[in-house]
Amino acid sequence: MNKTSKIVGAALGGAAGGWALAFILCVATSVIAISAGAPATLPGLFMANAGTENGALALEFQPNFTGMVVVIALSMFVSVMVAVRSSNASPGPSGNCAN
Repeated sequence: MNKTSKIVGAALGGAAGGWALAFILCVATSVIAISAGAPATLPGLFMANAGTENGALALEFQPNFTGMVVVIALSMFVSVMVAVRSSNASPGPSGNCAN
């Protein structure tokens, strides 16, 4: 696999991983808000508040899409950096004796 396709693959994998991480963090914040019965905030990413609507449990939430984009971008950056560093690593000893 050449270097370009490895970087593109790492970027796509990082984007998927970042999206999944942002989603899991938002779900966890919502669960905390519901179980605590109080507002729960993940600064810069998500805010959730549990309440009642006509006697039924209700969840009000406000996502911060800029924060989610930052999480996805950081995940992509880390993934690409790992791919670049792993492709630049030396293959190890060749077994040749220079003595």
